[in-house]
This record gives sequence, structure tokens and C-alpha cells, in this order.
Amino acid sequence: MININFTLLWIGKIISQLGDKFYAIALAWWILQNTNSPTIMGLFLFTSVLPGVLLGFFAGALVDRWKRKNILIITDIIRGGLVLTISFLAINNSLETWQVFVIAFCLSIASAFFDPAVQAILPEIVEKDKLPKANGMSQMVGGISTVAGPLLGAVFVSLFGIAWVFLANGISYLSSALLACFIKVKKDYRNFDEKKYLWNDIKEGIHFLKNQKRIILVLKIIATAHFFLGSLMVSLPFLAKSLQGNGINNLGILEMMLGVGMIGASLFLSFIKKEFINERKLITAILLIGISFLLISIAQLLNMNTIYAYIVEMCIIGACIACASVFWQWLLQTYTPDYMTGRVFSISSLLGNVSLPLAYAVFGILIGFTSIFKVMAGCAICLLALGFHLFRSDLT
Repeated sequence: MININFTLLWIGKIISQLGDKFYAIALAWWILQNTNSPTIMGLFLFTSVLPGVLLGFFAGALVDRWKRKNILIITDIIRGGLVLTISFLAINNSLETWQVFVIAFCLSIASAFFDPAVQAILPEIVEKDKLPKANGMSQMVGGISTVAGPLLGAVFVSLFGIAWVFLANGISYLSSALLACFIKVKKDYRNFDEKKYLWNDIKEGIHFLKNQKRIILVLKIIATAHFFLGSLMVSLPFLAKSLQGNGINNLGILEMMLGVGMIGASLFLSFIKKEFINERKLITAILLIGISFLLISIAQLLNMNTIYAYIVEMCIIGACIACASVFWQWLLQTYTPDYMTGRVFSISSLLGNVSLPLAYAVFGILIGFTSIFKVMAGCAICLLALGFHLFRSDLT
């Protein structure tokens, strides 16, 4: 590990993200059992991302005003309390759908502050030359939770029941908050005038972004990548169902291979030097995702219905997701003054919160009218065209 402060943050993220995976599986199963309605599931997903879209710059400006360590602690305590409330209601058989929606909305509000804060705090606890390694190890958490979370979550739901899985997630948030209490911030990078209104901070952030072409380029790539990756998330269940064998098992294997790719790339990235990272490497990761999409579409065109034909592509996509995530985080950390990171990272979170649900809607409709082959081929062409266009940009 890089230092004790990063170790505490890293362990806390593993605990809470594994808890998130448990919670997501348990909650999806609860909604399915109690409503059996795709519409309600869609509305729930929309409710879960709406606050992140609405808050946007507002949350980022407050992250730049408040101490980021305190934000992590407070938001984890709030999230823990909310999930423990769901657990209490479920244990007493009094949990209702409207309560799930309200708590999901409140959880999303807390996450709108937590997400930019956990990214913005890295320069406060890690030396500049160690940031690429820190980003790589942070991305590894996503890979570990992607591989282990769904499998363990399903086992825990079957063994202990939904209510006790909710309880485990609530405890995971509180454990993460406790670990964050022991983090020592090396330098407080906040730089603001307390007499200024929050709106002035927001305008300052907008004005800063207008003059930062490299940051805008990275943000555009983030939005585009999230949108087309959304097409894969929508397509995977249908792809898994069309293959030989059990559809649910196929889906689990494909998602697990995404996580395996993420872990492998994260391990590699934890050893690279900062000189290795630039915009061209980020664009290369996007191009490789496009090539993988193209290979999936070709396999569909050739009616290859064995899961082994898609495992390698899933690993490559997972590895590219990890690389792209580490690259864009480092580039934003490099190009953004530390006192502005909350606002910039809130915009990156906002772009993901907008583009993913939009992709779910768009590609969900398209798959209903056309084939996975055409959807994957179309996305591959768009990603490859975008990548080659960006390579010709003066900013790279």
C-alpha cells in the first residue's frame, strides 16, 4: 500500500462497495418479488440517479468548500443509517415500495457528495507521483466488487434472507465511516472566500472549465464512453440468454470476466509511472473497446452461441474500462487545481449519471426493434470513428 491513509481509504471502499453489490442484488430481488414490474424497476433506477443529475455543480462546489474527510465520514454515516432503516423495515415485514424509492433518492443525494469527495481527497493523502498507483488500486476495488459482489450477494440472500443482507450493507457503510475517521489529511487544499456566496463558486467553476480545453476533452470522452458502455450493459442479459447453457449462469460468467479484466489491468496500472499516462492512452482504451464491440457483433453475425466466444472480449472490455478510468482520473487531477477538484469531479460524475440512464433507454428500445449484432456493430463504428478523430486532434 502507498501509505496508511490510503490503506484506510482503500479498505473502506472495498467494504462499502461489496456491501453495495449485496444491497443491489437483494433490492432488485425484493422489487421483483413484490412488484414483478419492469416499469417500477426502471423508475427505481431513474430515482437512484436523479439527485446526482440535479445537484451537479452544487455538490461539487460544496465539496470544494467543506473538508473532504468530513464529507466521507458524514455521507457514509447517512448512507449506513438509511440502509439500516430498510433492514429494520424488512425484518419487521413492513417495507413498502414507496419507502424503497424515498430511501433510494436520499442515498443518491449522499452519493452525489461522496463520489466527488472520494476522488478529490486523493491529492490530500497521496503524493503527486503516487497518484497513478493510487488511481489503479482504487479501480481495483471496482474489479474485486464486480467479481465477488454478485456471487457472494446471491449466496448471502439465499442463506440469510434479504433483510439481513440489507443489515450487512448498512454495517459496511458505518465501518467505512469509522476507518475514514483515522485518515490524516496531509494538506488542506481548499481555497475559497467564506464571504462569497456558493453561487459565485459555481460560476467560478464554470468559468474555469470554459478555458480548459484539455479537461473538456477528457469530460467528452467520459460521457461518450459511459453512453456506449451502457449499450453493453443493456445487451448482456439478452446475449447471455441467447447462448448455450443456463442464461443466468452465462450472465454471471460474462459479468465476472468484466471484473477479472478490471482487476488484471488495475494490478498492472498500480505499477506504472505517471509519464505513461496521456490523452492518447485514454483514446487507445476507447478504441480497444470499440474493437471488442466489433468482435462481439461478428460473433453474433456468425451465430456463435458458445460463451467461450465472448469471454476474451469481456476481459478486454473490463481491462479497458479500468485503464480508461485510471487515465481520466489522473488527467483531471493533473489539469485541475486542487481547490477546484470537487467541482470538476462532480461534473465527471454528472456526465456518467446522465449518459448511462440515457443509454439504457436508447439501447433498450433499439434492442427491442433490432438485433444485438446491429447494436454492437453500430456502437463499434461510432467508438472507432470517435477514437480516430480524437487522435487527429491538436490536444493529443
